[in-house]
Amino acid sequence: AGMWHSLSGLARETQKSLDFSAAWPAFMDARYQPRISSLRVDVRGRGKMKLEIKSDSGEILWMSLVDLEEAPKQPVVLPLSPLSLKKAKLLNWIAEAGSEFCVDSLQLGVETPAVPFEEYVVAASYAKLARAYDAGSGFVKDRAHLEDGAFESLASTGMFALATAVLSQPPLKIVPQEKARQILHKIYEAVKALERPMGILPHFVRRSATGYVIHPGTEYSTVDTALYYHSLLLGAEMLGDGDLKMDLVSALDQIDFAKLRLPDGVISHGLKDDGRTLLPHGWKDWGGETALVMMLQNIVDEKAPRLHMERPAQAWQGTGFIPEIQSLFYPDFDSDEPDALDGVKWLTTRRQMLQSQKTYIQRVWPETAVAKMGLYGLSAGENEHGNSYYVGGVDLPDQAVLHPHYILMSAALSEPEATYSLLHRLEHAGLFTPWGMVETISVRNPNYLPMNGSLNASFETLGAYHLLARYRGFPNAIYAASRQSRELRRAVQLFYPTEKASE
Repeated sequence: AGMWHSLSGLARETQKSLDFSAAWPAFMDARYQPRISSLRVDVRGRGKMKLEIKSDSGEILWMSLVDLEEAPKQPVVLPLSPLSLKKAKLLNWIAEAGSEFCVDSLQLGVETPAVPFEEYVVAASYAKLARAYDAGSGFVKDRAHLEDGAFESLASTGMFALATAVLSQPPLKIVPQEKARQILHKIYEAVKALERPMGILPHFVRRSATGYVIHPGTEYSTVDTALYYHSLLLGAEMLGDGDLKMDLVSALDQIDFAKLRLPDGVISHGLKDDGRTLLPHGWKDWGGETALVMMLQNIVDEKAPRLHMERPAQAWQGTGFIPEIQSLFYPDFDSDEPDALDGVKWLTTRRQMLQSQKTYIQRVWPETAVAKMGLYGLSAGENEHGNSYYVGGVDLPDQAVLHPHYILMSAALSEPEATYSLLHRLEHAGLFTPWGMVETISVRNPNYLPMNGSLNASFETLGAYHLLARYRGFPNAIYAASRQSRELRRAVQLFYPTEKASE
């Protein structure tokens, strides 16, 4: 009896393996790479337990036989040689005949790179996101543990391109700049081949016999289209890729916003998977998602109707990411200049949300471990068990599921030292790992969801970069590209007219 664990991809994806000497994606710079140098198993019982690591070809690369005694749970820590485990695929444990024991946990001991913690936060967040990238197709999976081609996210694909581009810039250079350029072009070509009714992109795609197609039952999405094109425009701008930028602008011109408007003039959330039927709901709730869709329209048509958002400065349900997502791309919303559309002072509004997020857990769950750690993050992502999408917020009662990506999304609003101190506490609690943040944290019990979800990993990576730029005081490459891009300057005029947007 026993169990096997695939260390990279599904077990049948034999081309994938884990390099214990450089555990993150191979295109990340060597100075950031962690090593896996030990194996720990928490086990109780008696008999003999065999542990083995096999290669992608089935070869046994390492094996150890552990003698157990009848005793309370005992941790067994075994040293590993990372250089001899460069193509590890399966980690197996086997109960030898006559044994009777219980395995409570199996853990890999990771030696993290000798870089400053604030850089490590960016690199680990990016490593989490990069785990979901399929270099063969150019798409990013919605969840890293899924099979390639099963369920890819266009929003995550775009933001991965942006994250890769910005992390190729000085002073970090976590990714070689030429590799970043290759990835941007691979992504662009993959997305270019998709069907784009009225010019908009699918929310999710999957591989079919004829190529990648919209995933059945999902939609062509205006907000995912906005996230993708904002990301690629910024990436092309900072890499100085004029040809790619021209191609992107040409693709934007194909978006038919006139046909995407509902009878009241509001831009629809998109189209059903038939590519013809407008979704009945539109972008009118106040916040960053609506702002990004409106600004994408402004790139294409500056004379489009300018409709006000509903409930200005009030995020729907008090959901954390809503006032922050636009600031992953634009520096303009770091201001208290009332915007020209609804008169909102975005910086004050975002700070108010952050304060509400911090006080909610202290007020509602004051005796919990998460309250004592100072955690917060009522946002959106997977639910506690990872089997459905969950949206929380400070306007809802008794919220008990945290999405810690909000900590990094909002980090530029706080003192950097306080945020890094909180991230240290998360790391010590096992909630910020060498593969980034866990997806969810339960307030009422010690449970957490370790799933690598690419959308929140995108938010975390870009948020971690903005935090580092502020902490170190180096030029923010995303914001510099946003200011340099004629298209994005035209977009943001909807909220901040030229004389303000150029300041």
